[in-house]
Order: sequence, then C-alpha cells, then structure tokens
Amino acid sequence: MKVWNYIIIFTTMFIFLEFIGFPLGFASTLQYFGVNIDSASHTLISSDLSSSGFYNFIFGTGGILVALGLGGAVIVGVLTRSFDVNLVLLPLTVSVLIKFVQATWLITKYAMETGENWLVMIVATIFIPLGIGYIFSLAEFFRGTD
Repeated sequence: MKVWNYIIIFTTMFIFLEFIGFPLGFASTLQYFGVNIDSASHTLISSDLSSSGFYNFIFGTGGILVALGLGGAVIVGVLTRSFDVNLVLLPLTVSVLIKFVQATWLITKYAMETGENWLVMIVATIFIPLGIGYIFSLAEFFRGTD
C-alpha cells in the first residue's frame, strides 16, 4: 500500500478514536477544522468549517501567504533542480507515525488494564501489522519506488 493510504487510514482511525473517548490529543486538530467535541461526553457540540481557523488560513489572509510560499518553493525548485520534495513530506509522515505509536500504546495500555489477555492480542493483531506496513511503505516512498 502507498504511504498516503496509511495516512488516510490512520487519520480516520485517530478521529474515530477521539470521537469514542480515547484522548489522543486530536481534539485540538479537529477544533482547527471547526469540529468541537465535548471532552466529558465525547459528543459533537458544533461543526462549522466556514468559520474555522483552517478555512481562514486557506481563504483568508493566510491563503495569500500559502500561495506566495508555494510559488516561491516552485521557483526555487525550478531554478535549482536539486530540491528533494520528500524532505517537505518527511515531517508529515513521521508525525503520523509518532501519533500512530502513541495511539497504539494508549489502546494497548487500556486493553491491559481490563485484564483480558485476548483483548491485548486482538489489539496487537490489528496494530502491529499496520505499523510494520506503514514503515515498509515509508521505506519504499523515500527510496523512490513509490
């Protein structure tokens, strides 16, 4: 699978786990996109993308800065022809990997606290292959075969 498939799967999993009550620290990211969740009951309070920070960043005054920054990066890349795009994507892919490890540890710890060994084995059966697959896809992506 490609790196982007894993990133979409993990992001969806983070949002789902945040909605059902696992505090992964993803609520602040959701608030940036205009989705507010009650931290006690984990219910949706409001959702309004058009007044979110993300919307204002893209379509407000920040959008001009983003466009200028991307334009500058394209110009520098065209002039130098030595810029590796993967270096820009490295923080995104590594941060998703770190967040995945944190989420896996949180769920595994929660499963161990229940005292049910079968639950820990199910969590390990789901999360360990996903993590290994993501690491292999990262290796392929940065090696240039993706």
